[in-house]
Amino acid sequence: MSTQTGFDLNKYLGRGPSAKKTEAVVKYNERRFNQAALFYGCVILTYLSSKIAYRGVVKRRYNPTFFQHNNLPPRTSFYKDALCALGDATMLAVTSMATFTTGTFWYFDISNLHEFGYKMRNWLGGKESEERLRSMPEDKETEEMGKKLTEFINNDKK
Repeated sequence: MSTQTGFDLNKYLGRGPSAKKTEAVVKYNERRFNQAALFYGCVILTYLSSKIAYRGVVKRRYNPTFFQHNNLPPRTSFYKDALCALGDATMLAVTSMATFTTGTFWYFDISNLHEFGYKMRNWLGGKESEERLRSMPEDKETEEMGKKLTEFINNDKK
């Protein structure tokens, strides 16, 4: 008798039973799935916004019928056209940037801004620079200022 409650595709995909995975592997897979889901969600939003922008462009196009003049376009509001164009461009720019950002975060395995800052600091050599600065001796003025600040803070606490 099996204690499994759901249908497990891992057996058919050649991945082995999911019960044998360690908790770290399960957390890593869940993390990567969340990153991929966020990326594909942004892709869908970008696609929808491009369809909305395309619909707006096609709607404003002037196509005269057989008996209408093609040298006299209908009256339009340039203010309304400019607002629609600004809205469509903003929507496309924001969703495209979100897609690019989430895709980059997924590729480099970054889940939040704290991890992004940590990885950027390491990539730009911040860790070595920080260690080098800590190993440097302090000058007299800095030591005096540090002592004064420490005394001031300790006096405020009392």
